Amino acid sequence: MNEEQQSPTARSLAYEILCTADDRRGFMTDRLEQRLAAESWSGPERGLAVELVHGVIQRQGTLDVLLRACSKRDRAHVEPALWTLLRLGAYQLVFLDGIPAHAAVHETVELTKRIGQPQWTGFTNGLLRGLSRLLTDETSSAPGPRAVPLRDVTYRIIGESIFSNPATDPAGYFSAAFSFPDWIARRWCARFDRDELWRIGFWLNSPGRLCLRTNALRTSRETLLQSLANSGVAAHPGEAPEAVWIDSPARVQSLPGFSEGWFSVQDESATHAARLLAPKPGERVLDLCAAPGGKTTHLAELMQNDGSIVAVDVHEDKLNRIRENCGRLGVTIVQTHLSNIDEPSLPPGEFDAILLDVPCSNTGVLGKRPEARWRLSARDMEELAALQRRLLAFAISRLAPSGRLVYSTCSIEPEENRQVVESVLAEQPGLQLETEQHHQPGQPADGGYQALLRR
Repeated sequence: MNEEQQSPTARSLAYEILCTADDRRGFMTDRLEQRLAAESWSGPERGLAVELVHGVIQRQGTLDVLLRACSKRDRAHVEPALWTLLRLGAYQLVFLDGIPAHAAVHETVELTKRIGQPQWTGFTNGLLRGLSRLLTDETSSAPGPRAVPLRDVTYRIIGESIFSNPATDPAGYFSAAFSFPDWIARRWCARFDRDELWRIGFWLNSPGRLCLRTNALRTSRETLLQSLANSGVAAHPGEAPEAVWIDSPARVQSLPGFSEGWFSVQDESATHAARLLAPKPGERVLDLCAAPGGKTTHLAELMQNDGSIVAVDVHEDKLNRIRENCGRLGVTIVQTHLSNIDEPSLPPGEFDAILLDVPCSNTGVLGKRPEARWRLSARDMEELAALQRRLLAFAISRLAPSGRLVYSTCSIEPEENRQVVESVLAEQPGLQLETEQHHQPGQPADGGYQALLRR
């Protein structure tokens, strides 16, 4: 049976998706979701495919260090597609407790034949067996040159010292062991003490937790929690009044109340943006960078679906998603508007309240967006900050007298947060910074920043 006649497995699908890493037109995680939806994947195989794709992308820096320690060939002399396959096998060996080592090696070797590359079999088998011998069953609660960070502040001990000593080179250790680009590691090492650096690393490498925002237009949090409990879905309330955390992995569309519009998926940190703006029923509100619409619909819910919201984005397909979400949630006060990010255009008139959730580096949510850590550069930070300043100045120009504006990011970088606000306020004498909210990753949710400005 040839490859075209075989049904895909979680491993073969993961390999196929991971081999598209050089296609910069989109994200691998988005392509995976599209395939899973189109082919109706469900159950353990779906979960394994998601784990493998997200995990290999997220931990590729660590995987590369481990593979190089066991390889007799220089990385430059290994085909990129073969290296992707080796990462896939190594991830199962190092990070997946539920897969025995012999099974991880065997399944990866079998995959070489399945994808029509039997010439890779011997090298793959030898290298992964070597990696398996390097690993031990010993764990530790402290970092070290032989310590691979897993999850829940646990390190797996390996047989050789292949990482930098965290006591003398914390940035080097963080970059290799926690799998972050060197420039991010050195930036954060200069800002955070070592314990905080390790804590952030563990959080951003942990499985994404699912948080729901209750739709007050359709139900209450108590009713949603009871419905989840009745369906056997373990959940608990968050700190924000609308927040509900799901305690184990779940498909959003299969949760009770989804089709009825009882909730949206939104991290608890993100819910603070709309709450800080505090839109009132009857107001005219602008959401300037609105897609995918989570904050837009939250604004409408807080307004009791009374007033008007102009939701702006630069992509028509993303505006369609906002319209779809509004329809599911019963929101009728949102008007979508297509605009150019370089020269924004809006319907005429001023706005009582404006939410500006700007494009940013995503450093507060690198766990949920694993590819972002590898696509981002130090130069991007400068370009993003310049764009953020332009957007903030434009938004302020459309703010009504006595109006208020929330500037929001999912970044933890000062250049994108307080420094942007201070720079623009220095040129806006009629505006004041009223309050700020800094969210560190994992305390208790995603990282980010919000600032409330008022005329």
